[in-house]
Amino acid sequence: MAIEILVDSASGITAEEAKERGFLFVPLMVTVGNQTFTEGVDITPDQFYALLGHGDFPKTSQPSPQAYLDRYLEAEEKKDDVLVISLSSKISGAFQSAALAREMSGYADHIRIVDSLCFFAGSRILLKEALDKRGALPLEALAQDLEAIVKKIRVYAGMDTLDYVYKGGRLSMFHYALGIFLHAKPIGTLNEGTVVLAGKALGTKNAMSFVIDKLHDDPIDFAYPCYPLYSSDKSILDRFMAEYLLPAFPAAPFMDPLQINPVIGSHIGPLVYGVFYVRTPLPEKKPSLLEKVNDTIREKLQDLKKK
Repeated sequence: MAIEILVDSASGITAEEAKERGFLFVPLMVTVGNQTFTEGVDITPDQFYALLGHGDFPKTSQPSPQAYLDRYLEAEEKKDDVLVISLSSKISGAFQSAALAREMSGYADHIRIVDSLCFFAGSRILLKEALDKRGALPLEALAQDLEAIVKKIRVYAGMDTLDYVYKGGRLSMFHYALGIFLHAKPIGTLNEGTVVLAGKALGTKNAMSFVIDKLHDDPIDFAYPCYPLYSSDKSILDRFMAEYLLPAFPAAPFMDPLQINPVIGSHIGPLVYGVFYVRTPLPEKKPSLLEKVNDTIREKLQDLKKK
């Protein structure tokens, strides 16, 4: 019994790529103006960002449970297990659709859904881990391995505008107006699966420096893939890498840059650049002198009570 891997289009993987690599695939939908597209099937990132230039704010929709159920039934016919790497449950209902389909399938014991609590290149980091260990671990152990990595996935991304963050309900009217007045550039990150602001900076140079500072504060574990990313214009990423990222990490094995897919681009907009990666393990916290004294006193009191 093999383990099949199911990915959604929020990973940035297209239907064609999924077919070539042997993945099960479920797409999300994105609507711009009066046009609705199937992500990874009939719209490219460049086409999507060109449509944004017309001024319409995009909307996204989750896959139906039936879309997942059809893929589960394919795996059942081959008597294979299914590992689902899902778009963050805090961003989309895709995880809930996958879970509902699992219960509908009658094959639930052979299906494991991992909530990535991320998207795009974060999902690709988990996918790489799953591919590396698929032949060595059973389904449940493989899922648990991915879930341990989920807790360490990070992204810091500079954005050109606050419009998409504000319209997505992640910024107050006051801070939105203040950011426009100050010409602030937002820096996005993830917090328990949701896109939030890590901070704002005055001007692109300060924003790029801010991202580098966060990468030092939240250091990269280069044992895992580390993906530079961009949305509509690769030249802004090229500048960030040449002037900031590569000088800060001159010997780092960065992966080839990835262009942000339409569904995720709908939430953060054009002219985005940044890095998706796995954080180095947190150092073991050593107790302070006061904590050591308190522990000693507590132990002596316990000894006295025993006497």
